[in-house]
Amino acid sequence: MNKRAAELAEGLRKQFSGPLSEEERTFLRDLQGFVEFAIRNGLSFAVIASTLGHDLNELARDLYALKQTKARGFIPKVTGYSQLTEENVGGSVEGTE
Repeated sequence: MNKRAAELAEGLRKQFSGPLSEEERTFLRDLQGFVEFAIRNGLSFAVIASTLGHDLNELARDLYALKQTKARGFIPKVTGYSQLTEENVGGSVEGTE
């Protein structure tokens, strides 16, 4: 491997390894909360997939650097869903549990 290839490989290792930041952990919890909310409230698969796809595609534009993605003004559609409970939205839809 030449020197430049080694530098690129090291850069990728640094970017894609290591523990999650608190901001990344919160984003993933919001993703999970959105999916749970959508299932509880009978949203369609298309709505769920398109919302997740939107947020993940925006992250992909910056090679999944969440801090960099937010710095350019992006606000994930799933923001805050980890804080919602059944009581916040009136309980679950019958037959979905």
